[in-house]
Amino acid sequence: MTTSAPLDRSLQALTDGYTFWQRLRPEPRTTVRTRLLGSRAVSISGADAVRFFYETLGLERSTALPEPVVGTLFGKGAVHTLDGDDHRHRKQLFTSLLDAKAAWTISGNAVEGWRRRAAGWDDEVDLGVAARSVLLEAVTAWAGVEVDDLGARARDMMLMVDGFGNAGARGHVKARRARGRSERWIGEQVRHAREGAPLPTPLSELARHRDRDGNLLDERVAAVEVLNVLRPTTAVSWFVLGGAYAFERFPHVRQGLLDGDFSALDLAHELRRRLPFAPYLAARATRELEYRGTPIPTGALVVLDLWGTDHDPGLYEHPDAFDPARFTGREPTPYDLVPQGGGDRERGHRCPGEDVTLALLVALLPELAKLPFRLTGSTRIPMDRMPPHLSGRSVVHPADA
Repeated sequence: MTTSAPLDRSLQALTDGYTFWQRLRPEPRTTVRTRLLGSRAVSISGADAVRFFYETLGLERSTALPEPVVGTLFGKGAVHTLDGDDHRHRKQLFTSLLDAKAAWTISGNAVEGWRRRAAGWDDEVDLGVAARSVLLEAVTAWAGVEVDDLGARARDMMLMVDGFGNAGARGHVKARRARGRSERWIGEQVRHAREGAPLPTPLSELARHRDRDGNLLDERVAAVEVLNVLRPTTAVSWFVLGGAYAFERFPHVRQGLLDGDFSALDLAHELRRRLPFAPYLAARATRELEYRGTPIPTGALVVLDLWGTDHDPGLYEHPDAFDPARFTGREPTPYDLVPQGGGDRERGHRCPGEDVTLALLVALLPELAKLPFRLTGSTRIPMDRMPPHLSGRSVVHPADA
């Protein structure tokens, strides 16, 4: 089934936020034809759509990414902006670094850092600020990156994330400035890593990585790629904070985790499914394509609705309910749970750090559940801002409050 939404919908996409495509679809998997950013666009949703988006030849990412997203979230020259053999070559660097050992080490560092800080919490604590510092400290210790001001650097990581959507002009400027500071900080360490003897650290491997022609990456691009490990790992703090919101809104979820009614992994899956983060992804057709009878002309944008797929009633019964137990005994596939993209992790554009994300949440959510806290602000999550602004409502009162 296909529906058409005439006129350019770019402004509406920003103002409606995560529910934009759902409002245009009469049914969950209806294909939508419209215009975005001056281009013809076809939006698809559901597990079959994920498979089409990631496995169809004739779709490229490099020309579909808006500059404001590249300039704040990913960085110029990042792996996200590559296609074909160049992408596969660069992506292999990330998948080799972010393996099971890395996930175990980073999550272990995070638990140690969390417990060290939590032992001193006897008054109001900003969980968002605490979590982002814990996570940046954990990943930089693993990566071999030196941190001069942990709090400021962690804040910059989150400013880059906060500025990718509709944070407004002020938020976007803050994100670009944060990226500039971060690239200069890491660029200096890349330069030092190249000048010295090779070390068995991820920083050294990223700094010394060579492209398919055997050339070292430009120093700034190498810094961008180091940040593409540090930034998304720090951003897991957003899911940790989302866990605090879930525990506050649904006390039975906190108790269920503590009682073993479902696993921390089940909760991590449901948090990532239910908590809005990446709304949709786009690629551009390099030749004429067709999806379920809908023609896709050359040059058109193909937009995969991540939020819609993760809330598809054909995949998830009562999709708007928060129910970690839905994943008990159910292993998500690369096509039906896509908060960090879908498809094959090794060969495609799926996030290479997803296993690290899961390991961190599995490690930290039980720690959070054991912490006696309460949120002082509203736990309502606005759906019209991408990503939603949670930091203003993250103050907690731990211990005997």
